[in-house]
Amino acid sequence: MRQDENTELKWTSMRNGIDGQVGLLASATQQLHALATDALDEAPTRIYFVGCGDSYFCGVAARYATEMLTGLPVDGLESLEFSRYAVRTAPAGSLVVAVSNSGEVSRSVEALKFARQAGLKTLAITYNPGSRLAQNADAVLNYDYRDVGFGPGTMSYVASVLSLLAVGIRVAELTGRLDQEGVAKQLSRISDLAPVLKSTIDASDEPALQLARTLTDQTPIYVLGGGPNYGTALFTMAKMIESARHNTVAQQLEEWAHEQYFCCGPGTVTVVLAPMGASVDRAREQLLAVRDMKGTAVAVCSADDAETAALADIVLPVVGEVDEELSPLVYLAAGELIALHFASENHKVMLGFDDEFRKEVNFRQIFHSVIPASLPIGSGR
Repeated sequence: MRQDENTELKWTSMRNGIDGQVGLLASATQQLHALATDALDEAPTRIYFVGCGDSYFCGVAARYATEMLTGLPVDGLESLEFSRYAVRTAPAGSLVVAVSNSGEVSRSVEALKFARQAGLKTLAITYNPGSRLAQNADAVLNYDYRDVGFGPGTMSYVASVLSLLAVGIRVAELTGRLDQEGVAKQLSRISDLAPVLKSTIDASDEPALQLARTLTDQTPIYVLGGGPNYGTALFTMAKMIESARHNTVAQQLEEWAHEQYFCCGPGTVTVVLAPMGASVDRAREQLLAVRDMKGTAVAVCSADDAETAALADIVLPVVGEVDEELSPLVYLAAGELIALHFASENHKVMLGFDDEFRKEVNFRQIFHSVIPASLPIGSGR
């Protein structure tokens, strides 16, 4: 969310943001890699991606691809988890990358502040180069995109994921794992997903609309994802909350069987993110279990994956090939479309921001929370 007094929500803005992700995916990565090259000149020993809300979820989505690129351990952590806890044991030579579209989220600013106090290298990724986040970083990667109006973050999320992947490609250069040819190949792998995303949006739009029309404020909705798509599940949850104040629950693909399964039954909807990859077998088992319990099983899977589709009541197809570690850049479309259609069909007001007091308290909590002068006593440092 950007810190903005103009919070009028037009559903056309969210629609334009979803569609606008295609052009961003096609064109932005080369420029972002150039910015990451300017920002980073030394290979770290470990990488932390930190943020709040979407800016946290993008770190979860990008961490596995970054580990594969760099060969380094990468953590995707919520800002408070890093600033109050993980910073205590972060090893020397670590790179802390904080993401915030507004650059004014207090906990993320705090994460960079405490990281610098601990002697760690810091990088801010933000739309706002004059922000507090930028001022508390050793270097800044300032991404840009066409602003389509206030709404649940869509283009900002893609810009954030792409920025983190660009950082990963740059670090892989610095460690010697990628040469110039390898960098070009990785950048092309990402930009080549643009037509896949476009085809996926087109193919998933109508089934997302039909699903949305079956939902009510009381419908229990669970979204499951494993590996990088746990980040996508969290992002889908956020879009449902932001667009329609629906208390959708995101869960790890495996953990659903240990927890929300016991709440699954007639009238529940379970969305399973099931790209071809390391855990598609488990995704299929979960879809079967949903149907066994008479719940509605929704699969987000490859249009060519007949085995997974056969286990679902509703399929939101992904049209085209995408490697699992990059699949969050495409699999996000399903949740965005469901949220858009559910909110617009039911005339929702995003986040209840027609209530000025609710908005005031929210901004106080996120942007105006007090940042301590230093890490609290007992930090271990």
